[in-house]
Amino acid sequence: MIMKTKSVILLFATLIYGLFVVPSASAQPSMTLRAGSPFPESHILAAGTKAFLDAVESKSHGRIKFQRFWAGTLVKPAEILESTSKGVVDVTTGLWIYAPGKVPLGSFEYNFIFNDPQWRVQSKIKRELYAQLPELNAELAKFNIAPALQFGALTSYDVISRKPIKTLDDLRGLRIAHTPTEYVSVFSSAGAASVVMSAGEMYQSLERGVVDAVALPLELMYAFKLHEVAKNYFITGLSTPAPISVWVNLDTWKKLTATDQKLFVEAGSEAEQVYLKNLEAHLEKAKQEFEKAGVTTVNLPGADKTRWAANMPDVPAQWAEKMQANGLPGWRIVDKYMEISRKEGWQFPRKWGEKK
Repeated sequence: MIMKTKSVILLFATLIYGLFVVPSASAQPSMTLRAGSPFPESHILAAGTKAFLDAVESKSHGRIKFQRFWAGTLVKPAEILESTSKGVVDVTTGLWIYAPGKVPLGSFEYNFIFNDPQWRVQSKIKRELYAQLPELNAELAKFNIAPALQFGALTSYDVISRKPIKTLDDLRGLRIAHTPTEYVSVFSSAGAASVVMSAGEMYQSLERGVVDAVALPLELMYAFKLHEVAKNYFITGLSTPAPISVWVNLDTWKKLTATDQKLFVEAGSEAEQVYLKNLEAHLEKAKQEFEKAGVTTVNLPGADKTRWAANMPDVPAQWAEKMQANGLPGWRIVDKYMEISRKEGWQFPRKWGEKK
């Protein structure tokens, strides 16, 4: 009888313990997701993604974990959109510029030549546009991708070259490599020849003389070690974009509870600020390394900037018309971008986005 009573007491105690005692932090996570990036973990373009993954794991107290696949081990640069869409990865480093034909709205800021070079401002503007214009996230939804969670900026696209460049006229006749297709007419208006290519091809192309110069932000010039083969840095401030995001597969997103969706949104916003701090530190290191390598830095003269802008076609208007022809809200984006830029206190060297 005593043995039976002890068993009942033990069973009752076990039930009470299970109801009221909080599981330890070492308990197995309730969810493990695949996160992939085409960039190495230490690369500046992966910094925002890493900060996001860390933030989610921290905020969920380890309940949500990520298997992390860096440096293209699960998703290559050209596969970002498709891999996220199909669920090859649940979370990835999103870049609209890698699929301009499929998600053309997301690269809108590349069309605003000589925009505000304050990269923190550009992150803020892009976040505002995505909050105000639902068509921007709807573009991602067509490819089974949830609303963008992060808007990481780059610094301005400038030019690094094999030969000295001091004025706008020195660009004439040069073969200049760049990734954004928006720059074809921009460099043509300066008498240069555009060569559209991926950033990964630029080092060898410069080294072999296939191209004379490359247009990239400083942090990417440094990341791809272009200062080893070109010693002339021409600061043009062509455009300062915010092309880096965190994308989540839409099916994965729908499986999250409302609380976890909110957690992801908060993590994206916080990680964006972490990324921007990392970018600042990265820039300082890049400048130091350029100086050590003997790179000469020259700024585009203000009068040349005004003259160059005047010689260009109205790039934002051309883009808006092209988007409208495809049933997309090009003019709404152009008008809203110009409006917010003015509110932020920026004046362009010419008027963009004039409707005929």
